[in-house]
Amino acid sequence: MTEQTQNASSNQQLKRVLKLKDLAIYGIAFMTPIAPAYIYGSASATTGGTLAMAYLIAMVAMLFTATSYGKMAGAFPVAGSTYSYTQKGINHHLGFFAGWAIYLDYVLVPLIVFITGALYANAAVPEVPFFVWVLIIAGVVTVVNCIGVQMAAKTNLILVAVMGAIVVMFIMVCAKAVMGGAGEGVLISSRPFYNPELTNINVLVAGGALACFSFLGFDSITTMAEEAIEPKKDIGRAAIIACVAGGTIFIIQAYVAQLVWPDYTTFESADTALFEVAQLAGGTLMSGLYTFAVILSTFTAGIAGQSSAARLMYGMGRDEVLPKKFFTYLHPKYQTPIFNILIMCVVGIVGSLVLDLTLVCELMNFGGLFGFMCVNLSVIVYFFFRKKERNVIKYLILPGLGFIICCYLWLNLSRLSFIVGFSWLLIGFIFAAVSTKGFKIKPKIYEE
Repeated sequence: MTEQTQNASSNQQLKRVLKLKDLAIYGIAFMTPIAPAYIYGSASATTGGTLAMAYLIAMVAMLFTATSYGKMAGAFPVAGSTYSYTQKGINHHLGFFAGWAIYLDYVLVPLIVFITGALYANAAVPEVPFFVWVLIIAGVVTVVNCIGVQMAAKTNLILVAVMGAIVVMFIMVCAKAVMGGAGEGVLISSRPFYNPELTNINVLVAGGALACFSFLGFDSITTMAEEAIEPKKDIGRAAIIACVAGGTIFIIQAYVAQLVWPDYTTFESADTALFEVAQLAGGTLMSGLYTFAVILSTFTAGIAGQSSAARLMYGMGRDEVLPKKFFTYLHPKYQTPIFNILIMCVVGIVGSLVLDLTLVCELMNFGGLFGFMCVNLSVIVYFFFRKKERNVIKYLILPGLGFIICCYLWLNLSRLSFIVGFSWLLIGFIFAAVSTKGFKIKPKIYEE
């Protein structure tokens, strides 16, 4: 380790305070237990009412990728996530593009939840304008993150517990309604997983790609590696726990909702489909509670998303890909990258007021799946080829399957997402070319 790196290590360190439980809850909070509410209507139409199967496909893909994140976290327990792993595992410059792509996700998650939360809050209290709700939500999220991850972890634990309780209540109410004769009228049915009228497998694949939206965020756990007490052991385990827990919750919600409301073509609004299901199954009380849970999700996902983006910028700043002095500054009391957090606050507020929600969701899948492919490939290149680790299943087959599945899902995204997504990568290419003088200069790598 060079003297410069040692100084960076001693002077610019984040606090190690997070346990396995905190990390897993952090990932679940980013995904949010209520995530199906954002896409249920449109995804049900895409999959012909088999969203539960689409979620199962997406969960399998994410599990392969989660194991790859765990392997790379064990080798490189530093902040930066996808950026750090691809940079160290494959190539400096590819690492920048992987980080640039996944950074798009971390930027967009707070933006999405600011918009959604403000929309529902405005509907409940129309006297308060939409932009005021955006400012309130963004302000709370930013203050929590500036104070530090311990505060964020405690806040996430409480909010995830409340959301989880409401989701469980929703599932129970739906089950009771079905047993009472609503919808399919039976609790055990293959219909949420299989539609005999669907003959094109690409329909399910497209649905799986859309369902990945709900999983985007489990990887944010790895950005907290320098704040984890035992990162080499806990990061990978937490990612898998978050994927399985989140995926199970998503599948069950999609399953019972399909049973309650079999004809997905009759929703008044695809954007509020699950609220219509909640209204049918449990009346105004249940739909009101579900709306409350969605508003809570804006805080959990917003806190996690903003925090992850700030720490990714911290990692890129430390490697001097971004201006080091500014992006590695830590608050003297709270030891948090406060400038990065404030930048994300401003970006989230402005984006919430000018961007279209549908486009934002499409772009998240583009950046997320691209980054996931890079991490799976990093495991193969770093362990199997560079380190000569000859465990074929662990370092070749599993990450290879993760790469192939993510690539297949990625290729089934909409044309618009590719147009805008590659435009974003082009901006990154130009920035990288200028900052590295035509890719002649290698970014510095931080080693712990």
